[in-house]
Amino acid sequence: MKQQGFTLIELMVGVALGLLATVVIAQVFVQSQSGQRTTGSGADAQVAGAMALFTVQRDVQAAGYGLTDWPAALGCPVKAVAGSGAVLNGSSDVLVPVQIAFGANAQTSDRVTVMASGSTEHSVPSKVVEAHGSSSTHFLVSSHLGLQANDLMLAVPADWAAASKTCRVFQATDVSAATRIVHGEGGTWNTQAFDSELPAGSVLLNLGAKPVRRQYEVDTATWTLQVQDLLTTAGASSTPRGMYPNIVLLKALYGKSNGTSDAVSSYSATQPTTPAQWREVRAIRLVLVARSAQFERDVDGVPVTPDAPQWPVGDLAADLPGLAPCRGNEDVQCLPLDVSASGPDNEWQRYRYKVFDTVIPLRNLVWSPA
Repeated sequence: MKQQGFTLIELMVGVALGLLATVVIAQVFVQSQSGQRTTGSGADAQVAGAMALFTVQRDVQAAGYGLTDWPAALGCPVKAVAGSGAVLNGSSDVLVPVQIAFGANAQTSDRVTVMASGSTEHSVPSKVVEAHGSSSTHFLVSSHLGLQANDLMLAVPADWAAASKTCRVFQATDVSAATRIVHGEGGTWNTQAFDSELPAGSVLLNLGAKPVRRQYEVDTATWTLQVQDLLTTAGASSTPRGMYPNIVLLKALYGKSNGTSDAVSSYSATQPTTPAQWREVRAIRLVLVARSAQFERDVDGVPVTPDAPQWPVGDLAADLPGLAPCRGNEDVQCLPLDVSASGPDNEWQRYRYKVFDTVIPLRNLVWSPA
């Protein structure tokens, strides 16, 4: 009888076809997984960037609460001593809603510091009605509406600009009298006398029990947006806390008015130095660059990000160096965002980036009296 079955050649052909099909399926699976990782890491970068921008934006919007009701105080050097340690030194620390420390170059992120009263009651300035000596233990004021015992206050001398005086943080230890604020009896912030006399007409700003002085910057060791509280109730600054990963660049600009209206007429990377210049600041423009976590291979020898991301700043930032027409839209001026520091030997080109840009009005400054 004729035997039935497969020959060795037929078996070898079947195995070869099976192996070929396995290789094709494996390649499709690997590409699919790579696409999923790229999509997932891109989504993670988008979420991290959006949340980071929202967090900074929320604090900047509230910046200046309780501090801008007396515009003449803007730019005053702030000194704060808790116990035996100087918390604010009176030189680089000034009374402004938002202060930008610009990076040394295009690769270096900026640092954004916001300041606001933390009062949960009414944060209303108190006007000094009688001169306060450097060794006095109390202020006589017209009223101290909203002030609570142990709240921190900021004394703004009426002649601080003309006499080169500093604004001083102190702690109100007794507010039982309607027109008297005692500060000389205990309190962490009352260990040193005032530098000079505060004349009548000076102003006391209510900072609340937990004033807000918060700093945002990019940690280049972990490429994380971190935040640090610089004015705690104990005096010492808190430990920086990492918040959102894969943030590789933070840049900011001052939005300034021309003095005739509250509308922003220009964006500038020039630091204001006088009270009049600080009063011209009406907004802060921020850009955050988030990076995907997925390291991508070159496609046909071309990296996934061959050119640096761009920041479309428009015509109001005409004085910024490095401006050039945007790729794909030559009618708009763009500023290249140098993210090369985030990866050596051009490794930064093997990642994908998302740019988050916003303009944040300083509402408390816009609403303040002229």
